Amino acid sequence: MAVDAPAGMDGGAIEVLAAGDLRGEIKPCGCSPEGQMGGLPRRLSALAGRVAKAAVAPLVLDLGNNFPLPSEQGRLKIELIRTLLARFAPEAILPGPNDLALGRGALGSDLPYLVSNAGTAQGLLSQRVVVRAGLRIGLYGYLSPAEVYQGAHSDLQLEPVSAELLAHLRARIRAAAVQRSVLLFRGSDAELAQIVAADLFDLILVGNPSDDELHQQVERRVAGRTLPQVPTKGQGMLRIAWPLSGPPAPAQVDWLKDGVPDHPDAAAPFARYDEAVKALFFAALQGAGAPPDSPYAGAATCEGCHPAQQKVWRGSRHVQALPTLVKVGKQFDPECLACHVVGLGAGGFRSPELTPTLGGVQCENCHGPAKAHVREPGVHKPAYVPPQPIPGHGAPPVRSGPPVYGAVTAHPAAAAGGLLPSERTCRTCHMGSHSPTFDFNVYWPKIRHGRE
Repeated sequence: MAVDAPAGMDGGAIEVLAAGDLRGEIKPCGCSPEGQMGGLPRRLSALAGRVAKAAVAPLVLDLGNNFPLPSEQGRLKIELIRTLLARFAPEAILPGPNDLALGRGALGSDLPYLVSNAGTAQGLLSQRVVVRAGLRIGLYGYLSPAEVYQGAHSDLQLEPVSAELLAHLRARIRAAAVQRSVLLFRGSDAELAQIVAADLFDLILVGNPSDDELHQQVERRVAGRTLPQVPTKGQGMLRIAWPLSGPPAPAQVDWLKDGVPDHPDAAAPFARYDEAVKALFFAALQGAGAPPDSPYAGAATCEGCHPAQQKVWRGSRHVQALPTLVKVGKQFDPECLACHVVGLGAGGFRSPELTPTLGGVQCENCHGPAKAHVREPGVHKPAYVPPQPIPGHGAPPVRSGPPVYGAVTAHPAAAAGGLLPSERTCRTCHMGSHSPTFDFNVYWPKIRHGRE
């Protein structure tokens, strides 16, 4: 069944579907019902649904920046992402800085990565021409040199926007005899304004510079034009109806919410990924040597002196943080464990078997390691210690430099000796799509305890 064309379209339309900026968010984490958008399995289902309804094969494009930051677990994600990107069968992918962090070789050779301002870089397309409904459509990509390392030893040298580059692109478009031209763009507003002013492209799709998935910006307004920008963290897919005679319609966003099912073709690749992460977890344990003298005491040790506070904690959801991971088979995933146990990668939790007293979110997650305080309460005070790199995994990504949305409110009793956390402490885990409705003034009373 063909897609219904909006009124005024002559002869139907080509549908353009665009996504990207996954940033390693391969699947919703499950931490919060309100934040469960995005993920590769849902995108695959959404794409398959649009393809099944279309009389003309949709033009599938990707704005890149899909890979996570480099780490051993990140490399496993890259393999999974490449596998499923191939399943999407995009006509072109614009690589982003995350994708190029490990060098051009990490892109693989089986995907159509396209950069038109990179000369004749080996393995990258500089132009692609596809045919839809009898129309020749030229695809081009611009990646700003400011987005990636451009030193003498870089294996990818990018040209900035200039009159020469624009003249070169104009000549290529003419030589290809295309009837429509599309640009995938990642760069600054100033660069984009120069390209818009040149009037070379019928459609420009923009990569998202933000990692704030709670305040999605799906348009970029530059030089009098409003250009569609893909949602960040892969939470949605742009859908644009392009009449066979006329300019493209305004972009719509298909948000990948709970109502979009996981595509069955994603199950096997994800199962392989989960098994590989589990193997990496145990390999890291074996390679780390003997368990260190942990600075963490565990919540049970606190109870003798702080029974009232302990009672509040035992009645909170924090105590069930590790069991919630076990229910979904994620108890071996460091990216999840970082916010569900005590002191991961900092001499604390190692595994449920080796450190059974450090599972769940406990006193020391917020107040800091307390073993020295337990030995000499009048001498040592707990002090919050940021998570350290996990052997074999790198820093816990969920808790490394999180964005803080809105004003950061001091803990009501922060003045009492400096032992108590602030809202910022809570937001190391209650952040982004992991906890989109977090409000310190609402959540704090649920765990209120102590001298406040």
